[in-house]
Amino acid sequence: MQEKDFPALYQSTDELSKDRQGDFYRALGANLFLLVCAALLSVINFPHWAMAVVQAIALLGALGCSIFLAIQRPEKFWYAGRAVAESIKTLTWRYVSKAEPFNVDDDAATAMFQRKMKAVFDQNRDLASVLTTHVDSPQISEKMIELRAQTLSERRAVYLKNRIENQLAWYKAKASFNSSAAKWFFRLLIAVNLIAVILAIVRIAFLTVPYWPTDVMVALAASLLSWMQAKRFTELAASYALTAYEIQFIKEQARAEMDEQRFSSFVGDAENAFSREHTQWVARKDN
Repeated sequence: MQEKDFPALYQSTDELSKDRQGDFYRALGANLFLLVCAALLSVINFPHWAMAVVQAIALLGALGCSIFLAIQRPEKFWYAGRAVAESIKTLTWRYVSKAEPFNVDDDAATAMFQRKMKAVFDQNRDLASVLTTHVDSPQISEKMIELRAQTLSERRAVYLKNRIENQLAWYKAKASFNSSAAKWFFRLLIAVNLIAVILAIVRIAFLTVPYWPTDVMVALAASLLSWMQAKRFTELAASYALTAYEIQFIKEQARAEMDEQRFSSFVGDAENAFSREHTQWVARKDN
C-alpha cells in the first residue's frame, strides 16, 4: 500500500496536516529569529536612521508572524488533519485486511467502511472548507479491493511488512531523532544562558562600556526555549519510544499460526495500539 492507494479523504487531510504544520513552524521560527535580530540591532553602535528602520522592519515582521499565528491558528488544522488522516488509515488497514469490524462479506464490509468514513468526515466538518485536493479521487481504490481479495497468508504478509514494520521503523526513527534533538537543544540552551551570565558578571568590571550583547543572549535563550516547547522533543521521544516497544511486542505475535479469526483479532490489537497514539492528535485539536 502506497500513499496514493489510500482513500481520497486520507490523502487530502494528510496533505493539509503537513502543509499547516509547515506553516506553523515557519511562522514561529521567523518570529523568534526576527526578535533575536531586533535585539542584536539594538546593541550595534551605529547611529544612523537606517539602523532604526531595519530594526523597526524586524519588529514589524515578528508582529506579523504573531498575528498570523493568532488569527490563522495553523496548528488547529495541522492537528485536526492528522487526527482524521490517521483515523482513516486505521479504518483502511482494517478493511483491506478483513479485520474486525470488516470481517464480513465484501458488500456489507464496503457499506460499513463508507459509513464509518462518512462519520469521521461529519465529525470534522470544520475541515471541509480547506480540503481542496483529491476531490475527484475514489474513497475505495483498486489496490484496496485487490488486497482485500487476497488470501489470508498474502494479507498477513502485506500487513506485517507495510503496516507493522513500516510503523515500527517510523516510531523508532522519530524516537531517536527527538531524543537526540532534545539533548542538543538543551546543551545549546545551557551554553547561551551561561554566556549571558558571564557577560552580566564581566559587565560589572567594565561599567563604562555602553553596549553589551547580554540582551541578545537572553532573547536567544528565550527563543530556544520557545522552540523546544513547540517541538516537544523530550515528550515525543518518550511517547514514540513507548509506542515502538508496543509495536515490537505486537510484531512478535505475528509469528504464531493464524486463522481468519485470529488474524482479525491481531489486526484489531495492532490498530488499537496505533490509535492510542493518534488520540493525542484529537486531544490537541480540541484544545
